[in-house]
Amino acid sequence: MRTPRRFISAGVVAAVAVASISLSFHTAQAQESAGAEQLFRQGKKLLSEGKTAEACKAFEGSYRKDGAITTLMNLADCREKNGELASAWGYFLDVERLGRDKADAAAFRGVAKDRAGKLEGRLSYLIVNVPSDANVEGLQIMRNGVAVDPAEWNTDIPIDGGTYQIEGKAPGYEAWSTTVTVATEKDKKSVNVPRFRARPSTETIVGGTENEPDPVPAESAPSRGPAVVLLGGGGAMVLAGLTLGYLAQQKYGEAEDRCGTDHVCDTIEDQMAAQELTDAARLRGNLSTVVTAAGVVGIGVGVVLWVRGSGRKSRPDAAVHVRPTLSPDGVGLAIGGSL
Repeated sequence: MRTPRRFISAGVVAAVAVASISLSFHTAQAQESAGAEQLFRQGKKLLSEGKTAEACKAFEGSYRKDGAITTLMNLADCREKNGELASAWGYFLDVERLGRDKADAAAFRGVAKDRAGKLEGRLSYLIVNVPSDANVEGLQIMRNGVAVDPAEWNTDIPIDGGTYQIEGKAPGYEAWSTTVTVATEKDKKSVNVPRFRARPSTETIVGGTENEPDPVPAESAPSRGPAVVLLGGGGAMVLAGLTLGYLAQQKYGEAEDRCGTDHVCDTIEDQMAAQELTDAARLRGNLSTVVTAAGVVGIGVGVVLWVRGSGRKSRPDAAVHVRPTLSPDGVGLAIGGSL
């Protein structure tokens, strides 16, 4: 019985496709292995040249491409030589753990366990204390920009020596931050997270809640200080003007006592004395008029400023006119306009 050609063709195509996929996978894997080997050799070379930090980066890159236990062992050794004791301790523990399931890694396992044990007594620790009143909803603690697992809060955690920025932030609260420096060996530092302060609400920042009136602008409620000064000063001037008017009347009275109300004197001496008294009375009368008028004007302006300072807004077309008035009967003040 003959097999149809279309079935043969389909089978050949499927086999070719599987082979192509397998070949592509192995090619990519080979390239990763080649890159890992190159980085591993570079790490060894840099380490021999004393460039420890650069060597550690090369070993780390090699391990990411190919997780060989030998590379991890070299990375742990490099971190220890670079003074990163906590990282080295962690890598040695990883080597010991991976070696449990691999018979050919038994030698690495024993060495890694021994070196991890020797490092443990040299480690430095950092504890981030988060009390209950600081543990607000949505709190996130960051260490040099990396989130700290909440399981590590309030716990001594091994850490490499260096300076760290500890930050705390939560929705609706003001952010907080501080810095702490940890020594390379046998140091123990702690950071206490404070109670967070709530951020002001948007309504409060803009100008109050719906139930609170907006504050009165300063220009709509002028100070009453100038009004008080003008009222007091104007009153004092009016009092002084009235006093001068009283003194003027006294001088007129003395002149009439010498020559009578008809101002006809008996002697030249009386007439000269009466003239001097009359001149003095007129001078004081004129001063009384001017001082009293100025005082009345001051009082009038003071009244206007007092009204404006009452907190009531004036209309845009508001205008006040103050005009003193003089008459044979005395001094007055005319105030007109609108507020």
